[in-house]
Amino acid sequence: MSTKIVLTGILKDDNELLIVKRSENDDLYPGAWEFPGGHLENGETLKEGLKRELFEEIGFDIDFEPIITHYYDEIKEKNNELIHDLEIDFIINVKKEDINVVLSNEHCDFKWVTKESDLLDEYIKDKLINIK
Repeated sequence: MSTKIVLTGILKDDNELLIVKRSENDDLYPGAWEFPGGHLENGETLKEGLKRELFEEIGFDIDFEPIITHYYDEIKEKNNELIHDLEIDFIINVKKEDINVVLSNEHCDFKWVTKESDLLDEYIKDKLINIK
């Protein structure tokens, strides 16, 4: 069985959250709004992987202490193979005026929104259930 670990960083300033829009020609969910993040690579700690992904996707290079807010943990079968699918979502408290977002080619836009924003689908909103 293989394990796929995805880490997402939910940058939060008071009641606003940073979301990024996937490129319109992306193979997976083109044009969808999401939180920045990606796959943990071999040999990385969770924090190292999250720091790398946030730097690659939005140019975020500020030291932080992430707080786990939500996780998704499932074992599923794909092409007759079992896959352990684990996604861990972290809150990172920031001041948005300190953030200079530089998007990678994976994304085409970003916005600061509240957790009630219509740009967020139900899957994303479910991640925010523990955020006050």
